[in-house]
Amino acid sequence: MLYFYYLLQVQLQQGYSPEWGSLFAVQGIQRLEELDSGAEINYICNWSFQILRASRSSLGLDFRTMLSRFESHFGERSGRCKQGSGLACQGDMPETCQRFIGSETKSQSKHTSSCDGHCEKIRWSEQSYRSVTGARAVYFDSNNSYLQYCEASPRTMAISHVWSHGQGGRPEYGINVCLHQQYCSLAKACDSDSYWIDSACIPREPQLRKEAIETINTVFATSKVVLISDMDLQSIDLSTPGIEKLETLLSILLVCDWNVRAWTMLEAIRGRNNVNILCNDSQMISLTDLVRTVLNEGAIDLAVLLGCAQHLLPSDPTAAISVEDAGFLISRRHASRSDDEVVIWGLLNSLPGEKSALNLWASQKCVRTGYLMSSASRLEAEGYHWAPSAPYIRPQIRTVALNNYPDSIIQQQQNYMVCYQAYDGQGSYIASRVDGGLQSKWLVQDMTGSLLTTYRENFCYKTPLGAGHPTQQEINPDLDEMVEVHEQPDTALACNSIERLLSAGNAVRVVRPLAECGAVPYKGAMRRGESYGMIAAVCVLKPGSENWEWQGVYQWLDEIDDYRWRIESMVIG
Repeated sequence: MLYFYYLLQVQLQQGYSPEWGSLFAVQGIQRLEELDSGAEINYICNWSFQILRASRSSLGLDFRTMLSRFESHFGERSGRCKQGSGLACQGDMPETCQRFIGSETKSQSKHTSSCDGHCEKIRWSEQSYRSVTGARAVYFDSNNSYLQYCEASPRTMAISHVWSHGQGGRPEYGINVCLHQQYCSLAKACDSDSYWIDSACIPREPQLRKEAIETINTVFATSKVVLISDMDLQSIDLSTPGIEKLETLLSILLVCDWNVRAWTMLEAIRGRNNVNILCNDSQMISLTDLVRTVLNEGAIDLAVLLGCAQHLLPSDPTAAISVEDAGFLISRRHASRSDDEVVIWGLLNSLPGEKSALNLWASQKCVRTGYLMSSASRLEAEGYHWAPSAPYIRPQIRTVALNNYPDSIIQQQQNYMVCYQAYDGQGSYIASRVDGGLQSKWLVQDMTGSLLTTYRENFCYKTPLGAGHPTQQEINPDLDEMVEVHEQPDTALACNSIERLLSAGNAVRVVRPLAECGAVPYKGAMRRGESYGMIAAVCVLKPGSENWEWQGVYQWLDEIDDYRWRIESMVIG
């Protein structure tokens, strides 16, 4: 814990750099569950908490002070993850939490405390908007009945929020007058002459929306202030600030809705040197000041939790973030539109905000091979089957045959779920993108029929469904409890896939990444607390083809020191 305390102190002084990431990557056999269970607090979103628990440093951290501060503040407040229920979500995926799903239906439902909730909306002046080139911001003009625009500048206040808290919308439909007046008042208090918020500055019209999104990096990187607006953070009264209250504010920040969304993470990274938190009664506090105070005067075990949220640390806001680092950061962060994930991915890499993952990968010269080892969906374009089509790692339902003849007409199937998280791949071998695919050294094992048979005998076991994990029974309701199912279904599916590929006359190999030196296996993503064990990618070389083709990532349980593994350079398409 003191180790993390030192790292954070240095980064607050010198600024965050991705190279520090490996220093936070703690490895271990299993998570310290007794220290980080938040399931008993109904108001906490378990998906938000899961993001903290799955971070690179969580195994070495203690969450009890954070949870205590959170619970003391919100008391017996009921959860809001599920409509009609006071319980929190399960935390297995954001799609099961209604803090994320359906959030855009609540646009402009928020009003200020002094408003009766029935104020009019002030809509945009389209003429004013179109007359401005570059990034637009709302200019203060109390004598006009429409929103007036100017070019965003270093005197603009940028507001970062989540739609589900009621401030979402589009300028064509307008924003509540009381909110407009509050934004103007807050901006003036920060000595700003304009404000930016997506609901007033990103139109619905496709071309104008595209132009506005392309300027988001500039808006947040150059704004005088970036203001976090989150309903839970605004429940803190700072009129009599004390260290316990600041600790509570930091505890809420780490798991609030604002901190677990993809768009707000981009905004935080681009505005990271000037972020302020909006609290109760329009009080504001600098995020950097909050972190420094808690780190220097508060509970160390709480302060070092910033190691789980390094995107909040000050740094160069204009610096491009590598595709791998950016993908790792947003691999668990939700965006309401699926296309937005790729847009944000590119913006973090300082590329135009476009929806094409193919163009994103085509712009890269090198790729850390360790980053590719996840269950992310892949592109179908020739030469890019290895490339993730989106950064967000969603749980997948996979199906494996239950008899030894996977091509049999009569077949029982076992459903199961996988979610192999992406890590940034720091310290792994760096591949070069070439014509036809990705050129790199890999740790490889060529598969044959006899080797596959031996592997199945060693690793593919079955037990009655009723004797297995309850999750398997839930996901396979049509199977009898006495039916024997695979203990490691993804390993069994990998074997079936390899058998089918070999039967078609292809060469098949299983590959794992190497360390950056190219001489030893990469271990940077191992023993992070996952329950699925080791994974590997299956590749195929079809007759007459010069390049291998990526087939997918599966659980693969044998040891990397097996003599059948060897190092070989190959092009994977």
